[in-house]
This record gives sequence, structure tokens and C-alpha cells, in this order.
Amino acid sequence: MPAHPLDGTTICALSTPPGRGGVAVVRVSGPEAWTVVNGLCQGRLNGASPGKAALRQLFDGDQPLDEALLLPFRGPRSFTGEDVVECHIHGSPYIVQRLMECLVDAGCRPALPGEFTQRAFLHGKRDLAQAEAIGDLIDAEHAGAHRLALQQLGGGFSREIQGFRDALIEYAALMELELDFGEEDVEFADRDGYRKHVHDLLGRIDELLHGFSTGRAIAEGVPVAILGAPNRGKSTLLNALLREDRAIVSDTPGTTRDTLEEVLTLEGIRFRFIDTAGLRETEDNIEAEGIRRAWAKAASARFVLYLLDARDLQDEAGLQQAEQEVTAAADQLTAAAQEVGEPAGTLLVLVNKTDLAPAPAKWCPEGAEEVLHISAEERQGLEHIEQRLGRDYRSALAEDRILVTNLRHREALQRTREALQRALDGLEAGLSGDLLAVDHKEALDQLGRITGAITPDDLLGHIFGNFCIGK
Repeated sequence: MPAHPLDGTTICALSTPPGRGGVAVVRVSGPEAWTVVNGLCQGRLNGASPGKAALRQLFDGDQPLDEALLLPFRGPRSFTGEDVVECHIHGSPYIVQRLMECLVDAGCRPALPGEFTQRAFLHGKRDLAQAEAIGDLIDAEHAGAHRLALQQLGGGFSREIQGFRDALIEYAALMELELDFGEEDVEFADRDGYRKHVHDLLGRIDELLHGFSTGRAIAEGVPVAILGAPNRGKSTLLNALLREDRAIVSDTPGTTRDTLEEVLTLEGIRFRFIDTAGLRETEDNIEAEGIRRAWAKAASARFVLYLLDARDLQDEAGLQQAEQEVTAAADQLTAAAQEVGEPAGTLLVLVNKTDLAPAPAKWCPEGAEEVLHISAEERQGLEHIEQRLGRDYRSALAEDRILVTNLRHREALQRTREALQRALDGLEAGLSGDLLAVDHKEALDQLGRITGAITPDDLLGHIFGNFCIGK
């Protein structure tokens, strides 16, 4: 069985990526951290000041191992809340391996994945939401994800959740008091005040849940599907946006038979562009499967770029046919999104090939939010696409809104909302305080699971097991 994080042992691990490098950091945490490292530098750690670096020679038995910069901390004023020593050594794989062996021989044990952060949580240095933010910060690959992780690490989301709990705890105490005086038929909890408070709380929870899709998209990359009939320039558009040739471009209809996904970061926000098979009636089974996959990708996309050919829009008949096509596509997107339980993405119509024919002015078919005029071949008008795609997400980050990005947090908020709604319905139905208290307590428990105020052991194992070793 895995060791318990607070079993009294001292743990050690490499906290920098394995392999050769200029510097490697081996972290030691636990009650014997200073003693063990002091032994490896032959007593020369004595006299070092906590929080200040000390240059010391590390020894392997009687033989010098490396000259290291040691950074010692005393608990509780450390990341884990325990005594900690960070050993900054030269990044030789041999030195790292031998130092780890020396530490284990001296009584340390190798740390489990995420065990340093788990100890920080268990010692009250971070709540659970902040601990998860550390993992998100390590995994952040672009500015948007980095910004959201820092926001959660700063505790804004945790303070919001704790504020919810504090008010509910006060009402829970009053409900419990009513139960103690049940025979006297008294009410300590103001029902009207409780009703107003729950309404306000439900509204705030709805705001957080509504922002989940935005936060998740920023953290993982905003999915953008490129749709349209064959030979309208979908693959050319993808190549133009990427500034390189990644998709095969051909005049032969049906060249793209599967989805092709590429990643592009625009002004700090990552987008996942998905080139899809051309939409048309076909008896080719392989091409038909590609079209089915195209609609499946579009169903979960935040944006759908629907391409039209400017040459087809030069008369009223062409405009009417294009409007029917776009409206039908919008309806199909809505239906496909409902099947997967997602809101339909924003539909943007791109009138392509404007270098070959003029685009119709002030024309926007029903179902589309906006029409943009471009020439993918000549790379004209692409800046308008990029500006529109990033507008909402840049605004969300600039407003410094609390955006939920963690699926576990969303599920807990949804269960909190359901419990509070049941309590509110019970209140309207005139249920007694003991029955209201059941759903009220469920809401409290679900909120507590977000920050770790209530935390089953299996939940901790699942969360910290996904961390890298050494963090």
C-alpha cells in the first residue's frame, strides 16, 4: 500500500526534469530533512540560516560528490509546512542518481507523485483548489492557461467558495438549534432571510457554472471547426492561419476525408483549428464517415467557420441558396450540440476567394453571427478572423473574472446547486427544519469538497496521483 503523506517519514525527489542539464534540484522534506542533508555535507549545514542559500560540498561517504547550493527552510515556514532542504546540484544524471541513493541510504524514501504538494495541503499551506492550481500552473503551455492557474493559486476562487460556506454554516447552526428545541416549536433561522440568501447564492453559482466553458476553453485551447462544401478553401485557410502548409490542398473534391487538428496561439490564447471533410452528398463510405466526423467535431467547437465561395454569391439566386445552406448548417449544429450536451458554438460565415469575385455587402444569413470577407489564398482578411476569435476570451481575462476550469469543481458546484434548489423547493412547500437541513448539509459538503474542507482519502489519491514526482 502507498505510504501515508504524514507518516512521519522524510521524502526526497528530483524536482527538475530528468536528463542532463546545467542545474538539477533535489528536494527533501520531512522531520529529518536538515539532519540527513547535514550528514551528507559533513556537518557543515549547521549555522545555515533558513531561507538563505548556503554553498556546501556534498559527500558520498568520504568522497566528494558535488558542490551544491543548499536552500534550507524550517517548518512551518516552507512550501510543505515541514523542514525542507532543496539541493541545487550540477545536472549530471550520475550526480542526481547517486545523491538520491545517498538520501535513501540515510533514511529518506522516494516521494510519491504530488506528495510534496499533498503535504502542503495537509499542513494547511494550501487548500485543495490551490493545490490543484499548482498542477495547472506546471502544465500551462500558453499565457491564457498560465493566467487562470495563477488566479486560482492566488485564492480568489477559494475565497469565493469559503464565503458561500460561511453563510451556509451560520444557517446550519440555526437549523440545528431548532432541532434541539423541536418540542417548543420555535424558529431560529429566518425563513425569509434564508430564501433570499439561497436565491443570491444560486445566482452566483450559475455565474460560475456559465463561465466554465470559457475557462475550460482557455485552459485547454479554444476548439474552432472549419466547415463548408468541397473546394471552398478550408485547407487553404488552415494553412494560411498557421503560416505553413500542413493540410493537403487540391482541386479534387473529397481530398480531405478525415479531421486534421492543429494548434495556434494568438495573443496568448491557444486555439485548436480543426480542418474537416467537405460537406456534400456522397456514396463513398470513407468520405461519408469523414463528413460524419466533421459534424461531430463541430458539435463541441466554440467557433464554427463556415466557408462560402464569393463566386457563388454574385446574383440573388446564389444568395438565396447560400442563405438556405447556412441556415440548415446552423440548425444541424444546434441539434448536434444538443446531442452531446454542449451549447452550440458561434457560427461565423467566411466569404472566401474575394480575390476572384467581390463579396456581397451587408449580407448576413440567418443563423450566422457575422460574415467576414477573406481570401485564404492571398492571406487577406485573416486578421479579422483572429480578432473575432480572441475578443471574448481576451475580455474575460482582462476583466479578471473568476473562471472555473476544473471539471471536479464544476461537478461539485452543480451538486451544490441541486441541493440548494431542493432546499428552496422544500421551503416553499413548508417542510420542517430537519428536512431542510438534509439538503442544506449536502450543499455544505459539496462546497467543502472543492477546497478540501471535506475530503475523502480516495479523492486525494486521485488528485495528487496525477501530479509529477517532485512536486
